[in-house]
Amino acid sequence: MRLPIAGERLCVLSTEPLLAIGIGVYELHVGSELTIETPGGSVHHVVGDPTRTHDNLVGALDGLIESASINEQGGLRIALDSGAHLIVDPDRYYEAWTFSGPRSMIASMPGGELAVWQDES
Repeated sequence: MRLPIAGERLCVLSTEPLLAIGIGVYELHVGSELTIETPGGSVHHVVGDPTRTHDNLVGALDGLIESASINEQGGLRIALDSGAHLIVDPDRYYEAWTFSGPRSMIASMPGGELAVWQDES
């Protein structure tokens, strides 16, 4: 499933207790582990882990979105024009991420099942 955010820029709103990212009229909340793949290698971030710093997270997420998609397992992948990729795999025990916008929300439930709410009125 493709998300309608290509051409938008990510804006980190908060890193505690959840990672909150603004994307145009949408918001992405990450409550699990995420991976930032860059041309220089991969960096793993555990949201809410007080022993880890998120200093380089904002810089790693800089760039315009080239594509964003959700796979059948409930994983999220966002490709940036900087060459970086934001990846959030489903979590076995927790809601890994939610993506919300005008009159809709998608959540990766524990185990990766997707919950989708849309107000079509």
